[in-house]
Amino acid sequence: MTRLLLPFLAALSFPARATRLQVSTVPCPIGGAPTKVYEKVVTNTLGGFDSDLAAYSDKGQFRQFAVSTCPDNLVSLYGTDMADPMDTATQARVMSAVAALSPTLPAPDALEVWDRYVLAAATYKALGAPTLQLAEVYLEGSWTARDKAVGVIRGLEGPIVTRDLLENGRAELDKPLTDDQRRMVLFNLARVAHRGGYPTERDAFLERLHATPGLTPREAEASQTLAHYGGTVEPALQDMAIAAFTQALREELTMDQKVRATYLLGDLLRRRGRGREALPLLTRVLAEESAPLNLREMAGALHRELLEAGVEADAAEPAR
Repeated sequence: MTRLLLPFLAALSFPARATRLQVSTVPCPIGGAPTKVYEKVVTNTLGGFDSDLAAYSDKGQFRQFAVSTCPDNLVSLYGTDMADPMDTATQARVMSAVAALSPTLPAPDALEVWDRYVLAAATYKALGAPTLQLAEVYLEGSWTARDKAVGVIRGLEGPIVTRDLLENGRAELDKPLTDDQRRMVLFNLARVAHRGGYPTERDAFLERLHATPGLTPREAEASQTLAHYGGTVEPALQDMAIAAFTQALREELTMDQKVRATYLLGDLLRRRGRGREALPLLTRVLAEESAPLNLREMAGALHRELLEAGVEADAAEPAR
């Protein structure tokens, strides 16, 4: 159980810039203001991956830098698209879309990375991007909030490993631990539960953490960070992704796109406590012989968990 007995604050203290980047400046496609664009040079996947396909480097996540935002008008795009030209009519549509979002966002100098993803989705929608692309932008934005909530846990690779670690962690808590050790295990179990998409378990671990003697101010702050960004910010972006994936599945997609979107929608619904709607989607992935093996395996694991938890499929059309 070494991973669960890591120092408490190590959870949220990974070096955010250790993934090697190159930065350049390009003119904003609207107005021409100099805009920073980042390019990934070196990274790794040693931080594992989650059931919704979020992958992690153990040295910081490139997705924190992938979206660039023009400093004067908040037009936001992936850096690889920032230099693409826009005609006058397109510029007008983009500016209207961005302006419509402004009342819902912090001041420009206080934007969080996930705010940039919301702006990017609005920009791409105004550019006429497919709904499926917008869904992926919202999904990746939700991962940036998860990064803030949990940091990095090495070797956490999908739902089967996650569930095993949670069950082993419960056994660890039955041992005669010191209060300091118990708080470490509880906090790290809360992080694992959050990455796995088990908010009820996450909150139960956090409640036990706060009931354990000796909680320090720094520990309390770290647990509040997990509760806020994991329990409020990330779910809002997941709901945006759910709406977009739902719409995308009503549109024309290739089989590969349809399978991926069906799986992701099912897992997002599960993560949001909508298991009855998730079950038929996961069933479709299991039944699709052309689905990638990794998706079928994860769909199977999540499907079994829902059934074992007593969830029954909703007869209604999912995720309207």
